[in-house]
Amino acid sequence: MDVDGGLCGLTFNNVAVWKELDRFPTFAPVPYPSHAWVSRAAVAALNELIDERLVEPIWCTSWDAGANFLVPALGLHGGPWRVATVGTRQGDLMFRDIWIKTKAVSRVVTDQEFVMVDDLLGDENRGPWTPQRRSMDQTFGSTTSLLVGTKPERGLTVDDVLRIRAYVQYREGSVHAP
Repeated sequence: MDVDGGLCGLTFNNVAVWKELDRFPTFAPVPYPSHAWVSRAAVAALNELIDERLVEPIWCTSWDAGANFLVPALGLHGGPWRVATVGTRQGDLMFRDIWIKTKAVSRVVTDQEFVMVDDLLGDENRGPWTPQRRSMDQTFGSTTSLLVGTKPERGLTVDDVLRIRAYVQYREGSVHAP
């Protein structure tokens, strides 16, 4: 789970640009932002997935372990979350066509299926794909992962969480294909 643009919507002059977002203090020290903008409904839907043990949340963000300040601040369940360490505040970095977050995920997720939420993944239905989405797809493929590209100004939405729910339930065989 990415933070800036993934879970949390990005702001313009510290004001949300999407009406569904609420402002929360992060209680995080410098260099992290003092406030985050998130959809309460998306957090509630995500918490349901966590409570039902359908997902194990793992941070993959330039915040690294600092993202765990958001768990109590936003009312997220299951914390502290594990961290796929990125190790830099430049979460968009690419090295020889491999995204830095692809490397981070590969160190944490070995042989299990996973869902990744990040605004840099872009929209899978619109071309061309972002270099970050291509890196993840080439490394992990689409049969073992769901890559959810959020809109950075919105962050995670209820529709995104419902898509994750459908994917996870389909993978475990409890529902038909999404």
